Amino acid sequence: MITKLLVLQHIDQKRVDVAQISGNNFQWTFHAHRSRMPDDPVFFPFHVNGKHDLCERESGDETILVMKENELIFCDDYGVPGDTVIGILFPKGYVPDIIKFKDKPYIPINAGGLVSTRPPGHLQVLYNFQEKRSAIVFNITDSIVFGFKCMARKVDDELFPHNESLHADHLFDVNISKDFLNVDAIQNEDLKIINQTLAQTDIEQIKTDMNALLVALKANNAISVKSLLGKITNYLNTAAGTTSALVTIADSYKSGNSAFNFIHQIVEYAAL
Repeated sequence: MITKLLVLQHIDQKRVDVAQISGNNFQWTFHAHRSRMPDDPVFFPFHVNGKHDLCERESGDETILVMKENELIFCDDYGVPGDTVIGILFPKGYVPDIIKFKDKPYIPINAGGLVSTRPPGHLQVLYNFQEKRSAIVFNITDSIVFGFKCMARKVDDELFPHNESLHADHLFDVNISKDFLNVDAIQNEDLKIINQTLAQTDIEQIKTDMNALLVALKANNAISVKSLLGKITNYLNTAAGTTSALVTIADSYKSGNSAFNFIHQIVEYAAL
């Protein structure tokens, strides 16, 4: 692919290093089907061809990395011009599991109601099975300021994905594995943990909304998915009161049937 500015953030176990690459329409690629060679750059599987300038630096104070056992949380704020590509390269064996974006508010001067609602870019999740490396890539078409959060998990080698994910025009396609969508319906029994942990929780309403979300996901109805996910997230955060309470619930749903896995993803999304 062709760009003028490529910002690569490669994460290791302790820090985030940045390779900022600029030039006049140089080519970049992500090698998904070969192993690293001795002369490949430190940010392989990314590779750059054509005349360019390279600036390597540490990440800024706005970049946050939290490492846990077999899990990491990465947060950052971005302000970039159009024709920019941002690549987030995860440590070996890690794959992105949950992702969130946050819009920064516009300065309300001479806006006149003419703010564009066109998405400012495209999202990809890329994998190199040989090296067990994955990356999130933002292809930014318009100047934009935004915040980003994600959680990545370390997986066994045999479970590491082989192929690129779908291009996503909404993020829940990336967040929830399609393997979980064989769930027929969420039952009251599936929500027992939430009911026990959060006193006086309206289980019937949560069940209705989660089942509606399940239907919307199966139908690839992006508008309904976004609306229902926001509704469930707001309800859980209000009922729980603290993020730690949601994390406790999410951990309780880590093992179990497909319905439990589905609920685990939703609660973890709310907690992030």
